[in-house]
Amino acid sequence: MVTFETEINNKVVKLYSNAPLKNAATALLRTLNKLSGETNIFNPNFAVNYGWARYYLSKRKDKNNVYYVVQTADYQNDPFKLRTDDCTRALIVQNMQVDTNMKAKVEKPEPTLFSDTILVLKEAINAPDVYLNRTEPSKNGDSGWYMGLLNDKKEGEHEHDEFVTVHTSELMKIRGEALRVLQMPVGTLAVFHDNTMTALVDGDDNPLEFTTADDRKRAIAQKAAAEAAQGESENKE
Repeated sequence: MVTFETEINNKVVKLYSNAPLKNAATALLRTLNKLSGETNIFNPNFAVNYGWARYYLSKRKDKNNVYYVVQTADYQNDPFKLRTDDCTRALIVQNMQVDTNMKAKVEKPEPTLFSDTILVLKEAINAPDVYLNRTEPSKNGDSGWYMGLLNDKKEGEHEHDEFVTVHTSELMKIRGEALRVLQMPVGTLAVFHDNTMTALVDGDDNPLEFTTADDRKRAIAQKAAAEAAQGESENKE
């Protein structure tokens, strides 16, 4: 477990993650620090929506030392009732969405919360080839996203009971990679084969750039090689 620690208003704040997600963790802690100038973030009832996730602060005591732990909703189990000290999943989604927005050059991301809903064609839940399309939300709490079958021969002819409305947090179990497009603007269409995005277009059918799984593997390998080289250089010194 990686621990990220900072001091806000003379209070120690810790954030735990199972992965070294430094950029995402630092951005969140910086936001909490900024919010501390506007509200009492150490209030037991404090909660903040940041990106797709919701975060809280839990007061802890270790011997005579008091500190606060950043918690998030437990998206793997019941995000509406349970919290967890492990911010890994929330930070990964944060990184995924930032990566997609930056690569596609999205100027004004349109936030979607874990608690917002998405309309899903039941047949698409386990289908290999699906698409996600975003239209204008119909009401508060509606993300505007729809997940359907690619090349659906019955498109527009499905009965009402062939659809299900779920919270976007359910995508973590259904098709985790789909979480990366949730901040894309109305009109966006993303195509997935299994858990891999294969196409991304805007509302005018213009193709948008996105990082592939291979791109991300290469970036991780390059980062690891650079860190190893830096370590060797420091050891020689």
